[in-house]
Amino acid sequence: VCSLQPRPKKKPVTKKVAPAPLAVKKPVVKKVVNQLFEKRPKNFGIGQNVQPKRDLSRFVRWPKYIRVQRQKAVLQKRLKVPPPIHQFSQTLDKTTAVKLFKLLEKYRPESPLAKKQRLKKVAEAKAKGKDVEPKKKPSYVSAGTNTVTKLIEQKKAQLVVIAHDVDPLELVLFLPALCRKMGVPYCIVKGKARLGRLVRRKTCTTLALTTVDNNDKANFGKVLEAVKTNFNERHEEIRRHWGGGILGSKSLARIAKLERAKARELAQKQG
Repeated sequence: VCSLQPRPKKKPVTKKVAPAPLAVKKPVVKKVVNQLFEKRPKNFGIGQNVQPKRDLSRFVRWPKYIRVQRQKAVLQKRLKVPPPIHQFSQTLDKTTAVKLFKLLEKYRPESPLAKKQRLKKVAEAKAKGKDVEPKKKPSYVSAGTNTVTKLIEQKKAQLVVIAHDVDPLELVLFLPALCRKMGVPYCIVKGKARLGRLVRRKTCTTLALTTVDNNDKANFGKVLEAVKTNFNERHEEIRRHWGGGILGSKSLARIAKLERAKARELAQKQG
């Protein structure tokens, strides 16, 4: 009589894995905990510890004048800028600018205090009955758009210096063309405030140098040569060179994506 009982299943044979070699345990150095000082971890949850300081400049509501400045800077990069305006972004190189400002420093107009002292000395001398000979008028740098324009038209200006950041730019926009027409060397330098310091004001749009002392003629000649090659003689190149038209990162990424898609289509057609 056959038994209807199921046969017992064989146990699967499992290979024993060799035990890992005894690892040499490094001796754990216990930190000496000072019982006087307890650990008090901070909890930065709502209503708990004061949050740490973070850079929140991205979330600041900036004043309107700052927003306008930034938007203007972006617009000037994006829009195409015509050559007469774009030329104001090409300023004199640093080495020549340093030489130029060192030279102009010698021809600063006298301060109100120095003038007062000079006139006081003359008055005292006259009061004592001395004959005061009129001194030769020292040569100073001329400042201001109207004054400089007159000097250029009369061909008295030997060098014209224009600030690159005049606002509105229309105040000095015509000066480079006028200088070229009258054959007067001109240059565009960074900073109306820098020019302003020379003439003891906050800012200054333009300066003109009419006369130079004999001691400075050699240095002045070198500066003039550099200025002419960089500005006056580059008229044709400046006239053709437009500015702006620089796209933002998102626009560049979109164009690159389209170009990749076109390249893929071409590759599929050819292959």
